[in-house]
Amino acid sequence: MKEVNKHPAPEKLLRQVTAETINGLELGGEIDHPSIIKLETAVGLIAKAWKLPQETLQSSIDLIQHQKQNILSGSGGGVLPPDEDLESYDGPMIVELLWGLFETAVKLEDAQDRTVIHETAVLIADSLSLDEWIDECGSGNEKN
Repeated sequence: MKEVNKHPAPEKLLRQVTAETINGLELGGEIDHPSIIKLETAVGLIAKAWKLPQETLQSSIDLIQHQKQNILSGSGGGVLPPDEDLESYDGPMIVELLWGLFETAVKLEDAQDRTVIHETAVLIADSLSLDEWIDECGSGNEKN
């Protein structure tokens, strides 16, 4: 069985949520969809909770804005490198990402901020099909 770290490094967590935001934009094409807004908010909260440098946060914001510009201009091009674009997650990777979000929520003082991170975790668990992986593992299969 694959070992799951408690949580990814904060920078990795920020990259993952940034990538999920960009993937959501690529797949849905709606720049003001509530799930996109929630993911964008989570990007800022991750940086806040872990006290990441402003440049790190700005890099994520710039990527998201660039993807939005691509959608608005109709170019449809992606902004992520090919190896990160629509990356596939296995069960342990999903769990690690979610654990990182829960660790982030604990670090935030404001209850509303913690709620946004929790809702983001639920959104990501759903979009990455965590329940399907749990069902597969629960049936006696040892899939990752």
